[in-house]
Amino acid sequence: MTIKMKPRSSTKILTILLTVFCIALCVSFAELFSSLITTSGLGAIKDGEVKQSSFTLYAISLYKTDTQTLATENATLAKRQGGAGYIWQGDSFYVLASCYENEADAKKVQENLQTNGTTCSILPLAFDSLTISTTTNGQEKSTLLESVQSFKTLYKELYDLSVSIDTELLTEIQAKVSLSDITSDFKRTKANFTALFNSQLTSNILEIKLSLENVDVILDELAEYSSTEVPYTSAVKYAYFEILKEYIELTKSINI
Repeated sequence: MTIKMKPRSSTKILTILLTVFCIALCVSFAELFSSLITTSGLGAIKDGEVKQSSFTLYAISLYKTDTQTLATENATLAKRQGGAGYIWQGDSFYVLASCYENEADAKKVQENLQTNGTTCSILPLAFDSLTISTTTNGQEKSTLLESVQSFKTLYKELYDLSVSIDTELLTEIQAKVSLSDITSDFKRTKANFTALFNSQLTSNILEIKLSLENVDVILDELAEYSSTEVPYTSAVKYAYFEILKEYIELTKSINI
């Protein structure tokens, strides 16, 4: 007698497998979506605001003094050697050469300078966050966000430009071509801001407008810069310190 085996329910097994697969797929997509939101920083921005988060940069200080006259003399020397020669006033006057997002990079530069006999220190520069409440959406909100974040964006772009000059990846002429592209992007943001908000000049919007105009002047002066005594890379570094200082003044005006 032949014993017939009851066939297993293949449909039931297939259903279970498909269910498990779908659950796993949904979890994976949820994790990916969550990661994208966190990475882009969108999760930290509320619907009714635009924001530049606080940040810290690490400057190389070549000289520290309580006397502005001495700081000015040393700044001139720093410029001739390719440093920014920017005088940063805090508890004292600091003559700054350059500035880095990563403290480890600043330490490497410090070590190289010290190896070559240059005394220097690292000065952390803290920048406050800047939050603007807004009821705008779409292009207006996007332009407002670009404007608020343009100060740090320009710092990064000018920093990269100075590195390219220092490492001889770009000649001065090539650097000015790159600067032209950087400036064009900024001027487009500024023009959009003016067009969209000229009739909405609240106190905060007015402060942003004035700061953007000051930055525009800084970039124009850099584009026209020419000197046989001071290297172009020095002017680029000096410009990004000026822009960072402008951001500080803007946060002081708004965060009161």
